[in-house]
Amino acid sequence: GGAAGAAGRGRGAPAPHRAAPQQQQRPQPQRAAAVPAELVSQLTEMGFSVTKATAALKSSGMDVLDAINWLGDNADEPDEFFERIAKAPAPAPPAAAAAPAAPASAGPSGGGGRSGGAAAAARPSPEVLNLLPIFDPVFKAVAMVALGDAGLRPVLENVRLPAMERDGWRGLTGAAVRIWGGEHDGAALCAGLDPNTACFVRKIVEYVAMGKAGLTPLLDADARAGMPVDRDFGGIVAQFMPYVDRMAKCAVRQTQISMGAGGEADEAADAEVNTFVDQMETANWQIRTTFDMLSAGVRSPEDIIECIGPLSDGKPDDRSARLCGVLLAAVKKLE
Repeated sequence: GGAAGAAGRGRGAPAPHRAAPQQQQRPQPQRAAAVPAELVSQLTEMGFSVTKATAALKSSGMDVLDAINWLGDNADEPDEFFERIAKAPAPAPPAAAAAPAAPASAGPSGGGGRSGGAAAAARPSPEVLNLLPIFDPVFKAVAMVALGDAGLRPVLENVRLPAMERDGWRGLTGAAVRIWGGEHDGAALCAGLDPNTACFVRKIVEYVAMGKAGLTPLLDADARAGMPVDRDFGGIVAQFMPYVDRMAKCAVRQTQISMGAGGEADEAADAEVNTFVDQMETANWQIRTTFDMLSAGVRSPEDIIECIGPLSDGKPDDRSARLCGVLLAAVKKLE
C-alpha cells in the first residue's frame, strides 16, 4: 500500500518540502561508480525504500524522473525483483551526443589520386545523418545571424558553438564566423574540416541560401533560441507543470501588487512557491532569477534567457532556459 501510494505521488511534481529532481544535463556518474547517495535520498524522501530507489536509479541511467516512472511501472513486482537489480552492477552511462569519429578517407579504387580520396572523405558517418534533425534548430539560428538577425550571435559564438567544438565538432565556430562575415562558398568553408563537421557546415550554407524570407517561416521555438531538439523535455516539464502554474499565478499577483493594479497578497501560497523555487535552484535549475524578474513585471524573453548561465562544464543550460520559457508562457496566458 505504501509503495503504491508513493509511486502515485512520484509521478507528480515534487512536493514543496521534498528535493526537486536533478537536471538530466548534470555530469553523468562515472562508469562502475556507486549509485549517488543524494539521488537515493530524493526517492526515499518520496516514500520508496533504499532498495527500490537503488534499483530504479540503476535501471534508468541515474535519472530521478525516469526512476520514478520506472517504479510506477513496476509497482506490482515482488521485493526479490528489486533486490536482484539493486545488487547488480550499475550499467555504464549513455554516451553524449558528441561527434562520431570521422570516417577514414578511402583512396580511389586502383590508385592514389587525390580526387577520389576527397570524394570519399566528404561522406559523413551514418550517425551524423541521424543527428542532423537534433541540431537543425542550431543550423537555422546560425543562418539567421548571417541573414541579419544578430541577436543570437553572442550566445552562439561564445557558448553554443564552443560547446559543440568540445564535443568533437572541430572547426564549426570558425566556419560560422566566416559565414557571418559573408563567405558562403560551401567547398571553401569545408576545406580542412572532417566530413562530419563539414556536413553541418553545408547544412548551414543551405539555409543561408534560402534567404531570410524563405527561412523565417521554418523557425520554431528551438531555432529562435538557438537550441538543439530535446525530445525528453516534454516528459520532464510535465512533472513540474502544477508548480509552474502556481509560480505563474504568484508572479502575476506580485506584479499587480507592485504596480498598484490590484492583486491580493497570499502569504501561504507565496511561501510554498518560494520553497519550491529554492529547491529547484538547489537541484541546479536556474529558475530563481526568472521568477523574480517575472514577479517584478519583466516579460521580455531576451532579458530572461540572458540571465541563464552555462552549466559547470561550460555547456548551455538548455533545460533551464526551456523551463523559464514555459513559465513565461504561463504568465502571459494568465494576463
